[in-house]
Amino acid sequence: MPSYPRYAIIFNRSTFHVTWQCHNRSWLLKEDWAKRLYYNLLLKYKDRYRISIYSYCFMSSHPHLTGYCEDKKLFSDLFRLVNGLFARIYNKKMRRRGQVVMDRFKSPRIEKDTDQLMVMFYNDLNPKRARMVVHPKDYGWSSYHYYAFGKTDPLLTPAPSYLKLATENEERRKIYRKMVEAILLDDWKEKKPYSSAPFIGDPEWVKVRFEALQLFNKSRRIKWKEEFKAKFETA
Repeated sequence: MPSYPRYAIIFNRSTFHVTWQCHNRSWLLKEDWAKRLYYNLLLKYKDRYRISIYSYCFMSSHPHLTGYCEDKKLFSDLFRLVNGLFARIYNKKMRRRGQVVMDRFKSPRIEKDTDQLMVMFYNDLNPKRARMVVHPKDYGWSSYHYYAFGKTDPLLTPAPSYLKLATENEERRKIYRKMVEAILLDDWKEKKPYSSAPFIGDPEWVKVRFEALQLFNKSRRIKWKEEFKAKFETA
């Protein structure tokens, strides 16, 4: 995803998908202690920054998260804090120096509950696509166990899309498992732009939002060039 200003993508009261890569795409999140550290940092600070985490999947080189933010500034502040603390603690423990989180984190905005549910499935299946496990139930560092089997997970707030699947918890879990099994048959053969695009939703909505984003970015560049030119012409 090109580098667009986050405030032009994520608004107040937005549903999001966050992901970032470890520096040089190295496996800095491979060990359980590293995943647990990132999990605990999110758990510690999410309420302070008024963020709800709906789902997650922590891979060896990157995490995936979906959730909801009340305030877009607090949203950016949370991940700036958590990623910074994670890098600092990681480097201290490993006696290393240098960058841990590569570049800016990506944060596509999700349009509807149904879109958010599909991103959750996509994230659940990440370990299988990476050939780390045969089935998402075999991977411990994702929210699949919470939604499919009711495992307690203090980091999570139940996703509205999940709550709409049925009125009873056990029925929701059954439906969730069946939906994942149906996707496993197809195995996500079609490429999904859930991490590479600034918006996730109905194609027409995505088109309109993306055109507005490009127009915004163009006007921002023109303004910068005009200010730059004026500064040096008067120097």
